[in-house]
Formats: sequence, C-alpha cells, structure tokens
Amino acid sequence: MPDIRPHYFIGVPIPEGIANPIYQAAKNEPVLTFQKWVHPLDYHITLIFLGAADETQIKKLEGSLAEIASEIDPFSIKFGKIDVFGDRRKPRVLHLEPKKNKTLDRLREHTKQAVLQAGFQVEKRPYHPHMTLARKWTGEDGFPAHVPFESGEVSMMAERFSLFQIHLNQSPKYEEIFKFQLS
Repeated sequence: MPDIRPHYFIGVPIPEGIANPIYQAAKNEPVLTFQKWVHPLDYHITLIFLGAADETQIKKLEGSLAEIASEIDPFSIKFGKIDVFGDRRKPRVLHLEPKKNKTLDRLREHTKQAVLQAGFQVEKRPYHPHMTLARKWTGEDGFPAHVPFESGEVSMMAERFSLFQIHLNQSPKYEEIFKFQLS
C-alpha cells in the first residue's frame, strides 16, 4: 500500500522577481528543448528532502529550524552556470547552479543535523545545490556544449528558508508551510 502521508522538503525559495525573468529567458532559448518546465513560483534551492512525514515529525523539526534561522544572517546567493544532470546526450534535469557559498553550505549542514536529530533519513549522495528549471530532454541531439542562455549575473538575498509541502497534482506544486526568517 502506498504511503499517503504528505511529502516535504526544506529549501531556500527564489523570489518571484528573480524567478520569472530566469524562467522566460530559459524557456525561450531554442536549444533548451525540455518537456516539463518548472513553474517559476516553484523555484528553490533544496537543502534537504524529507519525504513522507506526519504532523508529529514536522512539529519536532519546526523548533530546531527556527533556532537555526536565528543563528544565520541573510546572505547573498549568486547563480553561475546552467547545466544538466544525467547523460548529456539525453539529460534528465536542467538546472542553474549557485556559485560556491559558505553560508549556504553552513545552512545546509545545520539543517541536515536538525533533520537527523528529528529522526529523518538524509540522502547519502554529496550535496549539490541547484535550482531546477526543467525536466525530460526532448532534443534530437545531445545537450549543447555551449548554451547561449544569458541569465546575466543573477543574484538574490536569501532572507529565509522554508519547509515546503509537495502537492503533485497542482501547479505551482510546492507550498511553504513554515517560513524561517534569517536574523
């Protein structure tokens, strides 16, 4: 029997004023032929995927996340290159990568420890921060070595991170359940 509990993740939301221009520029680039484009209101950088959880587990985690937010100041995130996950001949995911960021790494590590203490499992693969733009390559040729996509020097201030609930049959599909303002 499938697990019908809601699924959650913790992430840094991307402000709409930054998300919309990135979405338009990427979607209108002819060499970026993907089947499913992520709604710009769903743009985020995942810190930790939690998966299925009940209200008790979420409540246990909420206090720890609020404490983390009180210990980290707002910080700037600069996005660098556009790239893909998967085989470059038929990539699974198109994403925009933030440049190396010590505060983002620290926020992720503190969040990871809180999640583990709350009894959740954490993925074993190395953390690779990114903002997913699209999925399922439809191009006949592989992903181009050079993408003429010009996002410019995109940067944002991360002023909060959030606990999101996933609603698979909606668009946008991610709902911010709790917002944790950085101090």
